[in-house]
Amino acid sequence: MTSRYSSIVLIFMVIVSVLGSGCSSSSPEEGASDMVVTFLNAINDGDFNTAYYHYQGKDFLAVASVEMIFDNKGIEPGGIKDIEITALNVSGNLAVATAECSVSAFDQMGNLADTTTTIPVYFRLQNSDLGWIVTRVAFNEPLTIDEADLVDIEVASTPIDSIADNAPVISVFAFALLGAGIYLDRKDKAKKKEASRTVDVSGATPIQKESIAQYVRFVPAQGITVGKATSVDVWVKNFTQEPYENFAIKAKFGTALEADKENLFFDTIAPGETVKRTWIVKPKVAGWASIEEPTVVFDYMGTKYIGVLDPVWLQVQ
Repeated sequence: MTSRYSSIVLIFMVIVSVLGSGCSSSSPEEGASDMVVTFLNAINDGDFNTAYYHYQGKDFLAVASVEMIFDNKGIEPGGIKDIEITALNVSGNLAVATAECSVSAFDQMGNLADTTTTIPVYFRLQNSDLGWIVTRVAFNEPLTIDEADLVDIEVASTPIDSIADNAPVISVFAFALLGAGIYLDRKDKAKKKEASRTVDVSGATPIQKESIAQYVRFVPAQGITVGKATSVDVWVKNFTQEPYENFAIKAKFGTALEADKENLFFDTIAPGETVKRTWIVKPKVAGWASIEEPTVVFDYMGTKYIGVLDPVWLQVQ
Protein backbone atom coordinates (compact mmCIF):
# COMPACT_ATOMS: atom_id res chain seq x y z
CA MET A 1 0.00 0.00 0.00
CA THR A 2 2.88 2.38 0.78
CA SER A 3 4.28 1.97 -2.73
CA ARG A 4 0.90 2.85 -4.23
CA TYR A 5 0.71 6.07 -2.21
CA SER A 6 4.28 6.87 -3.24
CA SER A 7 3.34 6.49 -6.90
CA ILE A 8 0.38 8.85 -6.47
CA VAL A 9 2.58 11.42 -4.72
CA LEU A 10 5.18 11.08 -7.50
CA ILE A 11 2.55 11.70 -10.19
CA PHE A 12 1.30 14.75 -8.30
CA MET A 13 4.80 16.17 -7.95
CA VAL A 14 5.53 15.64 -11.64
CA ILE A 15 2.26 17.33 -12.67
CA VAL A 16 3.01 20.26 -10.36
CA SER A 17 6.51 20.63 -11.81
CA VAL A 18 5.18 20.50 -15.37
CA LEU A 19 2.50 23.06 -14.51
CA GLY A 20 5.21 25.31 -13.16
CA SER A 21 7.19 25.02 -16.35
CA GLY A 22 4.11 25.83 -18.40
CA CYS A 23 3.61 29.08 -16.47
CA SER A 24 7.18 30.24 -16.87
CA SER A 25 8.23 33.06 -19.15
CA SER A 26 10.68 30.97 -21.18
CA SER A 27 10.38 30.96 -24.96
CA PRO A 28 8.76 27.98 -26.77
CA GLU A 29 12.20 26.95 -28.02
CA GLU A 30 13.65 26.98 -24.50
CA GLY A 31 10.65 25.11 -23.09
CA ALA A 32 10.83 22.34 -25.70
CA SER A 33 14.61 22.04 -25.35
CA ASP A 34 14.39 21.92 -21.55
CA MET A 35 11.79 19.15 -21.71
CA VAL A 36 14.05 17.01 -23.92
CA VAL A 37 16.94 17.46 -21.50
CA THR A 38 14.69 16.76 -18.50
CA PHE A 39 13.42 13.56 -20.11
CA LEU A 40 16.93 12.30 -20.94
CA ASN A 41 18.28 13.25 -17.50
CA ALA A 42 15.51 11.14 -15.94
CA ILE A 43 16.61 8.22 -18.13
CA ASN A 44 20.22 8.73 -17.07
CA ASP A 45 19.21 8.85 -13.39
CA GLY A 46 17.27 5.61 -13.76
CA ASP A 47 14.11 7.53 -12.85
CA PHE A 48 11.87 5.96 -15.48
CA ASN A 49 8.70 6.96 -13.62
CA THR A 50 9.50 10.65 -14.16
CA ALA A 51 10.40 10.06 -17.80
CA TYR A 52 7.14 8.19 -18.38
CA TYR A 53 5.01 10.93 -16.79
CA HIS A 54 6.60 13.55 -19.02
CA TYR A 55 5.37 11.48 -21.98
CA GLN A 56 2.03 10.87 -23.69
CA GLY A 57 1.99 8.71 -26.79
CA LYS A 58 2.21 5.16 -28.13
CA ASP A 59 5.97 4.44 -28.01
CA PHE A 60 5.98 3.38 -24.35
CA LEU A 61 3.06 1.37 -23.02
CA ALA A 62 4.34 1.30 -19.44
CA VAL A 63 7.21 2.53 -17.27
CA ALA A 64 9.12 -0.72 -17.82
CA SER A 65 9.00 -0.27 -21.59
CA VAL A 66 10.89 3.04 -21.27
CA GLU A 67 13.78 1.28 -19.55
CA MET A 68 13.73 -1.67 -21.95
CA ILE A 69 13.72 0.37 -25.17
CA PHE A 70 16.49 2.76 -24.11
CA ASP A 71 18.58 -0.14 -22.81
CA ASN A 72 18.17 -1.99 -26.11
CA LYS A 73 19.48 1.12 -27.86
CA GLY A 74 22.61 1.13 -25.69
CA ILE A 75 21.57 3.89 -23.28
CA GLU A 76 21.74 2.70 -19.67
CA PRO A 77 21.34 4.71 -16.44
CA GLY A 78 24.57 6.57 -15.71
CA GLY A 79 25.88 6.06 -19.24
CA ILE A 80 24.95 9.47 -20.71
CA LYS A 81 27.92 11.84 -20.36
CA ASP A 82 26.66 14.77 -22.42
CA ILE A 83 23.44 15.89 -24.10
CA GLU A 84 23.49 18.31 -27.04
CA ILE A 85 20.38 19.59 -28.81
CA THR A 86 21.57 19.68 -32.42
CA ALA A 87 18.24 20.45 -34.10
CA LEU A 88 15.03 22.10 -32.92
CA ASN A 89 12.01 23.19 -34.91
CA VAL A 90 9.00 24.79 -33.21
CA SER A 91 5.75 25.48 -35.05
CA GLY A 92 2.88 26.68 -32.90
CA ASN A 93 2.17 24.07 -30.26
CA LEU A 94 4.32 21.42 -31.92
CA ALA A 95 8.06 20.86 -31.95
CA VAL A 96 10.59 18.32 -33.14
CA ALA A 97 14.11 18.01 -31.75
CA THR A 98 17.26 15.99 -32.16
CA ALA A 99 19.40 15.26 -29.10
CA GLU A 100 22.85 13.75 -29.55
CA CYS A 101 23.86 11.81 -26.46
CA SER A 102 27.49 10.99 -25.72
CA VAL A 103 27.17 7.55 -24.14
CA SER A 104 29.65 5.28 -22.40
CA ALA A 105 29.10 1.53 -22.03
CA PHE A 106 29.58 -0.55 -18.90
CA ASP A 107 32.06 -3.42 -18.72
CA GLN A 108 31.44 -6.73 -16.97
CA MET A 109 32.61 -5.22 -13.68
CA GLY A 110 30.03 -2.46 -13.94
CA ASN A 111 32.60 0.24 -14.72
CA LEU A 112 32.12 2.84 -17.43
CA ALA A 113 34.40 2.70 -20.43
CA ASP A 114 36.64 5.71 -21.14
CA THR A 115 35.40 5.98 -24.71
CA THR A 116 32.01 7.32 -25.74
CA THR A 117 29.74 6.87 -28.71
CA THR A 118 27.21 9.35 -30.03
CA ILE A 119 23.64 8.10 -30.09
CA PRO A 120 20.98 10.42 -31.58
CA VAL A 121 17.49 10.45 -30.06
CA TYR A 122 14.65 12.13 -31.97
CA PHE A 123 11.71 13.77 -30.22
CA ARG A 124 8.33 15.18 -31.08
CA LEU A 125 6.71 17.43 -28.47
CA GLN A 126 3.44 19.23 -27.92
CA ASN A 127 2.74 22.34 -25.86
CA SER A 128 -0.39 22.68 -23.73
CA ASP A 129 -1.59 24.19 -20.48
CA LEU A 130 0.62 21.58 -18.82
CA GLY A 131 3.66 22.85 -20.68
CA TRP A 132 5.73 20.81 -23.14
CA ILE A 133 5.05 17.07 -23.22
CA VAL A 134 7.00 14.44 -25.17
CA THR A 135 4.63 12.68 -27.59
CA ARG A 136 7.02 10.66 -29.76
CA VAL A 137 10.52 9.19 -29.35
CA ALA A 138 12.50 7.59 -32.18
CA PHE A 139 16.04 6.42 -32.81
CA ASN A 140 16.23 5.61 -36.52
CA GLU A 141 15.53 8.94 -38.25
CA PRO A 142 14.48 12.52 -37.44
CA LEU A 143 10.80 13.22 -36.86
CA THR A 144 8.83 15.90 -38.70
CA ILE A 145 6.07 18.23 -37.62
CA ASP A 146 4.06 17.47 -40.76
CA GLU A 147 3.47 13.89 -39.63
CA ALA A 148 2.44 14.90 -36.11
CA ASP A 149 -0.95 14.03 -34.68
CA LEU A 150 -2.21 16.25 -31.87
CA VAL A 151 -2.50 14.51 -28.53
CA ASP A 152 -5.51 15.40 -26.38
CA ILE A 153 -4.01 16.89 -23.18
CA GLU A 154 -6.57 18.40 -20.82
CA VAL A 155 -6.16 20.31 -17.55
CA ALA A 156 -8.99 20.42 -15.00
CA SER A 157 -9.85 23.88 -13.70
CA THR A 158 -10.48 22.81 -10.07
CA PRO A 159 -9.88 19.73 -7.95
CA ILE A 160 -13.64 19.00 -7.91
CA ASP A 161 -13.87 19.33 -11.69
CA SER A 162 -10.87 17.06 -12.00
CA ILE A 163 -12.64 14.31 -10.07
CA ALA A 164 -15.83 14.67 -12.10
CA ASP A 165 -14.12 14.95 -15.47
CA ASN A 166 -11.84 12.02 -14.80
CA ALA A 167 -14.38 9.69 -13.24
CA PRO A 168 -13.89 7.10 -16.01
CA VAL A 169 -10.14 7.31 -15.55
CA ILE A 170 -10.51 6.91 -11.78
CA SER A 171 -12.65 3.83 -12.37
CA VAL A 172 -10.03 2.41 -14.66
CA PHE A 173 -7.38 3.25 -12.09
CA ALA A 174 -9.38 1.44 -9.39
CA PHE A 175 -9.63 -1.64 -11.57
CA ALA A 176 -5.93 -1.26 -12.34
CA LEU A 177 -5.16 -1.32 -8.61
CA LEU A 178 -7.29 -4.44 -8.27
CA GLY A 179 -5.43 -5.99 -11.17
CA ALA A 180 -2.13 -4.96 -9.62
CA GLY A 181 -3.12 -6.70 -6.39
CA ILE A 182 -3.93 -9.90 -8.27
CA TYR A 183 -0.68 -9.59 -10.21
CA LEU A 184 1.40 -9.09 -7.05
CA ASP A 185 -0.29 -12.10 -5.44
CA ARG A 186 0.53 -14.27 -8.45
CA LYS A 187 4.06 -12.84 -8.54
CA ASP A 188 4.56 -13.75 -4.88
CA LYS A 189 3.39 -17.30 -5.53
CA ALA A 190 5.66 -17.53 -8.59
CA LYS A 191 8.60 -16.26 -6.51
CA LYS A 192 8.03 -18.97 -3.89
CA LYS A 193 7.78 -21.58 -6.63
CA GLU A 194 11.02 -20.35 -8.24
CA ALA A 195 12.82 -20.44 -4.89
CA SER A 196 12.14 -24.17 -4.71
CA ARG A 197 13.64 -24.86 -8.16
CA THR A 198 17.12 -26.33 -8.52
CA VAL A 199 19.67 -26.26 -11.33
CA ASP A 200 20.20 -29.72 -12.81
CA VAL A 201 23.81 -30.16 -13.97
CA SER A 202 23.72 -33.91 -14.48
CA GLY A 203 24.98 -35.15 -17.85
CA ALA A 204 26.13 -31.69 -18.96
CA THR A 205 28.99 -31.23 -21.42
CA PRO A 206 31.67 -28.74 -20.27
CA ILE A 207 32.18 -25.63 -22.38
CA GLN A 208 34.97 -23.07 -22.16
CA LYS A 209 34.24 -19.89 -20.21
CA GLU A 210 35.55 -17.76 -23.10
CA SER A 211 32.66 -18.98 -25.23
CA ILE A 212 30.03 -18.30 -22.57
CA ALA A 213 31.42 -14.85 -21.69
CA GLN A 214 30.49 -13.63 -25.18
CA TYR A 215 26.79 -13.75 -24.42
CA VAL A 216 26.53 -13.51 -20.60
CA ARG A 217 27.09 -10.16 -18.92
CA PHE A 218 27.09 -9.23 -15.21
CA VAL A 219 26.29 -5.60 -14.32
CA PRO A 220 26.48 -4.70 -10.60
CA ALA A 221 24.73 -1.54 -9.44
CA GLN A 222 26.73 1.60 -8.72
CA GLY A 223 27.49 2.97 -5.24
CA ILE A 224 27.32 -0.29 -3.27
CA THR A 225 27.39 0.27 0.50
CA VAL A 226 27.56 -2.00 3.53
CA GLY A 227 24.23 -3.18 4.91
CA LYS A 228 22.12 -1.94 2.00
CA ALA A 229 20.51 -4.23 -0.56
CA THR A 230 21.84 -3.81 -4.08
CA SER A 231 21.37 -5.51 -7.44
CA VAL A 232 23.52 -7.45 -9.85
CA ASP A 233 21.84 -7.67 -13.25
CA VAL A 234 22.62 -10.69 -15.40
CA TRP A 235 22.03 -10.23 -19.14
CA VAL A 236 21.99 -13.09 -21.63
CA LYS A 237 21.95 -12.57 -25.41
CA ASN A 238 21.19 -15.42 -27.84
CA PHE A 239 23.23 -14.68 -30.97
CA THR A 240 22.44 -18.05 -32.59
CA GLN A 241 19.64 -19.22 -34.88
CA GLU A 242 18.34 -21.78 -32.37
CA PRO A 243 16.84 -21.27 -28.89
CA TYR A 244 18.65 -21.78 -25.61
CA GLU A 245 16.43 -24.00 -23.44
CA ASN A 246 16.38 -24.52 -19.67
CA PHE A 247 18.94 -21.71 -19.35
CA ALA A 248 19.96 -21.16 -15.72
CA ILE A 249 22.81 -19.64 -13.73
CA LYS A 250 23.84 -20.55 -10.20
CA ALA A 251 26.62 -19.18 -8.02
CA LYS A 252 28.16 -19.28 -4.56
CA PHE A 253 27.83 -16.39 -2.13
CA GLY A 254 30.36 -16.23 0.67
CA THR A 255 29.97 -14.83 4.16
CA ALA A 256 30.51 -11.26 2.90
CA LEU A 257 27.29 -11.29 0.84
CA GLU A 258 23.71 -12.15 1.74
CA ALA A 259 21.74 -13.11 -1.39
CA ASP A 260 17.99 -13.41 -1.88
CA LYS A 261 18.57 -16.47 -4.08
CA GLU A 262 21.46 -18.40 -5.56
CA ASN A 263 19.82 -19.57 -8.79
CA LEU A 264 18.57 -17.50 -11.73
CA PHE A 265 16.26 -19.15 -14.26
CA PHE A 266 15.97 -17.75 -17.79
CA ASP A 267 14.15 -20.81 -19.21
CA THR A 268 13.87 -20.51 -23.03
CA ILE A 269 15.76 -17.68 -24.77
CA ALA A 270 14.67 -17.29 -28.39
CA PRO A 271 17.13 -16.56 -31.24
CA GLY A 272 18.14 -12.88 -31.12
CA GLU A 273 16.44 -12.35 -27.74
CA THR A 274 18.05 -10.60 -24.77
CA VAL A 275 16.86 -11.57 -21.28
CA LYS A 276 17.72 -10.09 -17.88
CA ARG A 277 17.52 -11.61 -14.42
CA THR A 278 18.73 -10.03 -11.17
CA TRP A 279 20.44 -11.09 -7.98
CA ILE A 280 19.59 -8.97 -4.93
CA VAL A 281 22.48 -9.02 -2.46
CA LYS A 282 23.32 -7.24 0.81
CA PRO A 283 27.04 -6.71 1.53
CA LYS A 284 28.11 -7.25 5.12
CA VAL A 285 31.62 -5.76 5.06
CA ALA A 286 33.42 -3.00 3.15
CA GLY A 287 36.04 -3.74 0.54
CA TRP A 288 35.83 -6.22 -2.31
CA ALA A 289 33.20 -8.95 -2.26
CA SER A 290 32.71 -11.57 -4.94
CA ILE A 291 30.06 -13.84 -6.36
CA GLU A 292 31.97 -17.08 -6.80
CA GLU A 293 31.75 -19.71 -9.53
CA PRO A 294 28.91 -18.32 -11.68
CA THR A 295 27.87 -21.55 -13.40
CA VAL A 296 25.85 -21.51 -16.63
CA VAL A 297 23.73 -24.52 -17.61
CA PHE A 298 21.56 -24.75 -20.72
CA ASP A 299 20.30 -27.05 -23.47
CA TYR A 300 21.19 -26.27 -27.08
CA MET A 301 20.04 -28.41 -30.02
CA GLY A 302 19.53 -31.46 -27.82
CA THR A 303 22.77 -31.21 -25.80
CA LYS A 304 23.15 -29.91 -22.26
CA TYR A 305 26.15 -27.65 -21.68
CA ILE A 306 27.80 -26.32 -18.52
CA GLY A 307 30.48 -23.70 -17.97
CA VAL A 308 31.94 -21.75 -15.05
CA LEU A 309 32.72 -18.05 -15.45
CA ASP A 310 35.13 -15.80 -13.55
CA PRO A 311 33.96 -14.34 -10.20
CA VAL A 312 31.84 -11.20 -10.21
CA TRP A 313 33.57 -8.56 -8.06
CA LEU A 314 31.67 -5.92 -6.10
CA GLN A 315 33.35 -2.87 -4.59
CA VAL A 316 31.62 -2.16 -1.28
CA GLN A 317 31.98 1.16 0.48
